[in-house]
Amino acid sequence: MNNQFNQYSRTNRQLTRESSRKHYRHQRNSSVSAALSPGFGINTRSGKHQSNSAPTRESLHIHFFEDATRDQIKKIGQYVAILVSIFLLIFMVVASWKGSDMTGHLGLPIFTMTLVSVLLFGFSYLTASYMSNKSFVFLVLVLLAIELVKVFIVLTYQIGPTSDYWNYHYLAYARASGIPWTRHLVGINSSWPHVLNIAFLYSIPYSLIGTNFVTSQLINIAFTFFDALLIYKLSASIINKQAGIFSALIFSLIPAYFMYSILNGAEPMFLTFVLGLLVSFDTFMKRDEYTTNQRWLTNTLTMFILAILAYMVRPTIAIWLVAGLLFLLFRRDTRRVSPTLRLKRYSFFLGFMAVFFIFSSLSANVYSGLYGMQIGSNNNLNKYSLATGTSPSTDGAYNKEIYGIMEKNYKKYPDPHQMETHINADLNRQINQNVSTLNHSGHWGIFLDQKYTAFSAENYGYNWLLYNTAKGNKHTGNFYSMKQSLVTLSVIFFEFILVLCIITMSFILLFAPIIPDSVAMQNKLFYLSLLLDGFIIGSMIFEVQGRYHTILYLPLVLILGLGIKLLTERGHKLNLNLTI
Repeated sequence: MNNQFNQYSRTNRQLTRESSRKHYRHQRNSSVSAALSPGFGINTRSGKHQSNSAPTRESLHIHFFEDATRDQIKKIGQYVAILVSIFLLIFMVVASWKGSDMTGHLGLPIFTMTLVSVLLFGFSYLTASYMSNKSFVFLVLVLLAIELVKVFIVLTYQIGPTSDYWNYHYLAYARASGIPWTRHLVGINSSWPHVLNIAFLYSIPYSLIGTNFVTSQLINIAFTFFDALLIYKLSASIINKQAGIFSALIFSLIPAYFMYSILNGAEPMFLTFVLGLLVSFDTFMKRDEYTTNQRWLTNTLTMFILAILAYMVRPTIAIWLVAGLLFLLFRRDTRRVSPTLRLKRYSFFLGFMAVFFIFSSLSANVYSGLYGMQIGSNNNLNKYSLATGTSPSTDGAYNKEIYGIMEKNYKKYPDPHQMETHINADLNRQINQNVSTLNHSGHWGIFLDQKYTAFSAENYGYNWLLYNTAKGNKHTGNFYSMKQSLVTLSVIFFEFILVLCIITMSFILLFAPIIPDSVAMQNKLFYLSLLLDGFIIGSMIFEVQGRYHTILYLPLVLILGLGIKLLTERGHKLNLNLTI
């Protein structure tokens, strides 16, 4: 009986193995046939049977890229963006030092200000570590104390606004006082709508608080305070609380921006709108397929309003929209994303972009209706900035002769349409002349190097504060004697930020495989790198000034937050074995 059972079992196993071999051969032949069939990315599976009675079924599946291939393409795109940022920051380390005009015996100032920078960074790190488990109120009190120092300076150091700062103040004063804006009152500023927009925004607190210049100074200090809180909120959301505290403190302690934010410049207001936009976008990216369309729409509307406000101050905010779209395209998924969620993200964001660019194309008409006078077109504004940005004689910075083109046509042609036509023709000639000069001289490399140096200069804070110092200010002599120390501190502190960001970015790239949640970490770094790449390269096309690089502080301090996370991460031990 047992023998018969054993023989039966052996026979059954042989039949099973033979059936498996036939099935394997059938699959292999089917795969070969599919591979030899024409059509890239198309798989045809046939359900034919030997019996003629069974119907033939064919299903066609089209896959242009497999999931793994898409992920590799995204990874390459991210690596390219991050590497470009690293190289741009390396060049900026050199350019910032060259552009700050530090002269004389610098040995002692460099040593002293390096020590001060180390102490400020150490203070920020220790404070962030201590307050990471404390109430949010502690951070508010520390940031408030930093801003109160500025209030003390405002009350004791008299400012006499000049240049753009005078235009912002005077136009805001006139509007708040009920004096109508006319072509004669506004003057050539009608060709620069952002000047009128900034003055219009300042006129709101002027109407509520008072028209004294100190009002705009205190408003900017308040903007900077809220900027630090928004940086904390954003960094804590995408990284962690300790990183948020550290990023907020470093931003508040940047020496050049500390001095500059005492004035009524447009940058604190602009950064507030941009940070609000970044926080809204962070919320947008955390929406899921269960979020109602009403919330999607509300979130998108908030982004649109903040983008428009930022655009009114600095049209360069359009760079962020392109960066946001690239982030959506190259963001690597850390979990499964349903087609519905992906469709909603793209639909709402592309809709947001479309409405924004429609507004930007019609903005001159909107401003003309808002201010009751003809406002210069965006076309001429961009051409003026491009003509200045390609000026070989000033390395892409302010050029008095190009400004004279605008002034000459304003005085010569009272009719706004005639003025626009002649300005357009003159600026076109100037741009062609600039480009032709650079082409014939072959000095594009030298020109771009010097332009990048002017853009990266970190002495803007001291220079603009000194430039706007009132003539009767009794502290002018003391402030002038501190130039070397304050400029040196500004440059070295900024160099610390740049170098630490370069180290953080390089570390994440090199050791990505062994970093916990490496894909999420690379996504964040990729997004911040897009902002750096976009605002640096975009700014290099047009007119440059040192103060224009303040927008870079936002991604830079957030990258420092990533470094803090890597440095102090608990519960994870990094195995530093680099495999090639």
